[in-house]
Amino acid sequence: MNTPDVLPLFPQPGPAEPLHGLYLRDHLLDLGTTERPFVYSNYVVSLDGRIAIEHPDTGHYGPPKAITNARDWRLFQELAAQADVIVVSGRYLRELRAGTAQASLPVSTSPGFEDLVPWRRQHGLTDQPAIAVISGSLDIPFAEVFAHSDRTGIVVTGEAADPIRVAQIEDAGGTVLKTNPGTRVEGKALIDALGQAGHRRIYVVAGPVVLDTILRAAQLDRLYLTHAHRLLGGTKVDTLLEGDPLAHAPALALSRLWYDPPSPVSPGQLFACYERQS
Repeated sequence: MNTPDVLPLFPQPGPAEPLHGLYLRDHLLDLGTTERPFVYSNYVVSLDGRIAIEHPDTGHYGPPKAITNARDWRLFQELAAQADVIVVSGRYLRELRAGTAQASLPVSTSPGFEDLVPWRRQHGLTDQPAIAVISGSLDIPFAEVFAHSDRTGIVVTGEAADPIRVAQIEDAGGTVLKTNPGTRVEGKALIDALGQAGHRRIYVVAGPVVLDTILRAAQLDRLYLTHAHRLLGGTKVDTLLEGDPLAHAPALALSRLWYDPPSPVSPGQLFACYERQS
């Protein structure tokens, strides 16, 4: 893998740094408790604010090839390597079964990522973080996805979840966490339930609906954002958030910024890290 250095821009410009290990050097293992887990998320976004577009043949939404690249994916994987649990949506599981998901569940062991599972072992972690699937309907292919997986599967749902589907997931080896009344999972109840299950670092990689849920409950601590230097356009797109305006617009302060110059494997991009202020 081509690994040219990145240039620190903020809080102070400095000498070039290696891409590999950039986010591992954030030492997320020092953060979070089971009483108040550390919650973080990561997206790649175009200059016109798109994180996903509709595929014309399948109708599925996913990150466009124009802004995804191996360098951003390396950093995505470094964040996954530091997680106790990775939060995904029910839609992701359905896309995984259909073969339309962006990638299989991390942490990757493909060439270029061979260091990450040993890194987890060196730090007393299991080879893979648990996977928590948010679903109110429980209309998810849990058994098919996790049948031959070494990853711990958790499904987070509401107290009114269909008991038959709950039993099917548990029979397939899954853990079902029931949170708040109803079927729709609320943000704070989600984080509280995962914390009570022993998870200190929660990596949210689901789409705009789940991010909206987390933000409305003021549970997001840190946002990593790759700003890809391309314009996409279009109307059938996903942005970071969707739905009604947030009643309280959370303030996110830029804490670090790196420049990744254009190269044969990158369109040119900024790697930014934002901390929640309020």
